[in-house]
Amino acid sequence: MEQNIPHSQSRQVNKTAHSPLVIYPERTAIVPPAYCGNVAMYAAMARYGHVIIDASAKYNKREKSLHRCTIEGPNGIQRLTVPLQKPQEWHSTRISDVMVSTHGDWWHVHWGALEAAYGRTPFFEYYADELRQWFIGEIKRLVDLDMGIHRFCLDALGIDYRSHVLIENRENMPSDAIRLGNTAENMPPYYQLWADRFGFTDGLSILDLIFNLGPESALYLRGGLPPYRALPESLR
Repeated sequence: MEQNIPHSQSRQVNKTAHSPLVIYPERTAIVPPAYCGNVAMYAAMARYGHVIIDASAKYNKREKSLHRCTIEGPNGIQRLTVPLQKPQEWHSTRISDVMVSTHGDWWHVHWGALEAAYGRTPFFEYYADELRQWFIGEIKRLVDLDMGIHRFCLDALGIDYRSHVLIENRENMPSDAIRLGNTAENMPPYYQLWADRFGFTDGLSILDLIFNLGPESALYLRGGLPPYRALPESLR
């Protein structure tokens, strides 16, 4: 099954057929879903005119980015993990079938952590209302949670959400798509609220960039594209 990421109407963003960040407008990249994915991941995805979010693969408990992200607050680095319901058999469960647990009212904990970390950043109040809708404990599937937040991030970065498609059936996967590997990170420094206390911290969630730089996040990504191991030599 193919799904377009749901479109939020709460904030209008000017879009073009292809974002100015796109380097390969006719190429398609494949990435797994991610919970508030990191900056390097978004910088790499932004290169491509089309992106497939692959939820058809078997769930791998080692792939923590599906339900965990990293932020930085007044006490340093903090990792936020969405609790998952335990299926009958993990080894046969697809990513698209993983369900979110309500254990510990995790959404309140995560939103409180985001407020503590970024409430004083220049753009938290500007984006908070739109992002808040994904932290109310009503979403059942992990992929729906990940895609909802991903959609918010695309809007904030000025990337057309229609160029990112969720696929839950591997039979629909184009044969010429490029499956992106793990990020190399080592992103250039950008303004961070807590840099005076901890220095620049690499590898944080894209939310860190968005809350600190706001509309200038796209300009940063344009100049901060990291290498991806899966990128063919001819395209580097």
